[in-house]
Amino acid sequence: MDPRQRPLLHRRLGVFKALAWSLVAVLILIYAWLQLVRHGEFKQLAMQQAVKVRPIAAPRGLVLDRNGYRLVDNRRALHLVIQREDLPSRPEVVEALAQALDLDPASLARKIQSYRFAGKGRPLVLKENLDESGIALAERVRARFSFLSVDVAPRRVYLGDELAGHVLGYVGEVDDELMKAKPGVFRLGETIGKEGFEASGNDKLKGVDGQKRILVDQLGTEVANFGQTDAAPGRSLYLTLDAGLQKVMQDAYGEEAGAAVVLDLRDGGILAMYSSPSYDPNLFLNRLSQDMVDRYLNNPTRPMVNRAIQGIYAPGSTFKLLVALAGLEKGVITPQTVIYCAGKKNFYGRDFRCDKPTGHGGLSLVQAIAQSCDVYFYEVASRLDVDDIYATAEKYGLTERTGIDLPREKRTRIPSRAWKRKAVPKDPKWYAGETISVGIGQGAVGVTPIGLARFYATLATRGKLLTPHLFYGFRGDQTNALEPGPVPPAKETPLDPRMWAVLDEGLHEVVQSGTAAANPFIREVAREAPFVGKTGTAQVATFVDKSHYARQAKHLKDHALFAGYAPHDRPQIAFAVVVENAGFGSTAAAPIAAKLVKYWFVDRLKNPLPPPRGRMVDPFAPAPEVAE
Repeated sequence: MDPRQRPLLHRRLGVFKALAWSLVAVLILIYAWLQLVRHGEFKQLAMQQAVKVRPIAAPRGLVLDRNGYRLVDNRRALHLVIQREDLPSRPEVVEALAQALDLDPASLARKIQSYRFAGKGRPLVLKENLDESGIALAERVRARFSFLSVDVAPRRVYLGDELAGHVLGYVGEVDDELMKAKPGVFRLGETIGKEGFEASGNDKLKGVDGQKRILVDQLGTEVANFGQTDAAPGRSLYLTLDAGLQKVMQDAYGEEAGAAVVLDLRDGGILAMYSSPSYDPNLFLNRLSQDMVDRYLNNPTRPMVNRAIQGIYAPGSTFKLLVALAGLEKGVITPQTVIYCAGKKNFYGRDFRCDKPTGHGGLSLVQAIAQSCDVYFYEVASRLDVDDIYATAEKYGLTERTGIDLPREKRTRIPSRAWKRKAVPKDPKWYAGETISVGIGQGAVGVTPIGLARFYATLATRGKLLTPHLFYGFRGDQTNALEPGPVPPAKETPLDPRMWAVLDEGLHEVVQSGTAAANPFIREVAREAPFVGKTGTAQVATFVDKSHYARQAKHLKDHALFAGYAPHDRPQIAFAVVVENAGFGSTAAAPIAAKLVKYWFVDRLKNPLPPPRGRMVDPFAPAPEVAE
């Protein structure tokens, strides 16, 4: 090598050494920066890949009747799920998974997509409430799809089956429409009340979800628990219902359709409410088959409709008490007013017939109520304006919703001139002849059973307009005793004592000597537990005479009604009973009311009502030992 080249080579070698050491220094600095400065950040990222947060579903509160008997409970259930961070993205994987689980591929893809871009929530449930065969299927499918897991979650159980289906309702997963309607209120996958008290009392019953942090390996298998925050269960609560009275009401209806309500006159608590046909809420906890959809959702008998608060019925003769009250308050009649019934009477060129073709003869108001004389109330209505009847109904709460703590209550329909202008714009004029039909609870009049029950409760309490309600109070977490809830306020609409006395006497005579007195069972119950009420028969279709009516199909028969209160001297309960297409109120509805009265005042161990808002007796406590 030329000696003159050596300095150049040494300089170049020095440069390379400097570059090499600089590179090493840079690498050391980067390593140090990564290990020392950003150690926590990278550790957190690594842990996020290995440590998963799993939500723990909070069980909803239990629901008990007023005596402490469980109506709704929780059970442990297993669900096949996909955690949100494990949602598959490849279409062929989604389709294969759907085929393995016998699910619709398009529906599953949409569900996965909605979960992928949603906020924090529960895992996507693929199969609910796994039984032994379901667990076996889940294990087979998990062998192919490692991102699947089996979660333990609480499952709602309705212990009475169809006993109080419409009252209790059912729960289900929150849907996209509700999440869009109330943004930020619900989380994807959350279980909420869908119908009945489960829906209206959702905020009382729902708990607060917990979570656990687990370490998983590369296959997603849990290998360690990094701690958890337990779920806080929802509060258990009491309803005003009495399960025994509810069962009597259910049995009394049998296969007949209709609805009945019994109110506690002290505070407006609903002691029993039944809508027939009913449904079993347990069936709606799983995805419905087409057969179940047809049986319940597409059924012409409408078993999903709560007839007690959503059924609109012509009240028939039960409405005559409102017409009598309007006549008394407007001064067009007095308690002593006598009107002659010849079996029919002509108004405005048309004959309006009484149910008794031969006529009742001369009747006072008490006798007209007892015998349910149509001609008497045709005449009273002819002396009133329809707006007078509406004003009286408005005064005593019959034109508004009752305010019950259940969703989707319908408003009663009491006609007026203003109502017809809005309802029938093609023929907005109110005709005087229409008022005649309103006088006997026909025509455009329509009431809900709960609205009718509240009106008779107003009569029984001499003017107290109660707010029907189901919520009774919470169950104490430590003592299991009742912690009373607030009583919905009542509105005072005092009745003139003289007017009340004549209406009360008329209702008493209905059972003693009038339209309900021919039934021996009613007479027997009235001797043990005196009750009063008014029969009603609401026409569904027109007919020529009784022989023609007898040939009518079942769905064209009249609706039967009975409304009243008991006991007569010091009323404790008010009730309304509607039986669809069953004929006369005296033969179909009044016997059901008598069964309710008999259970409450005779068969229920002849004990007085437990004090409302007081400490509940434990129904499962052992009987006290008797000293020998």
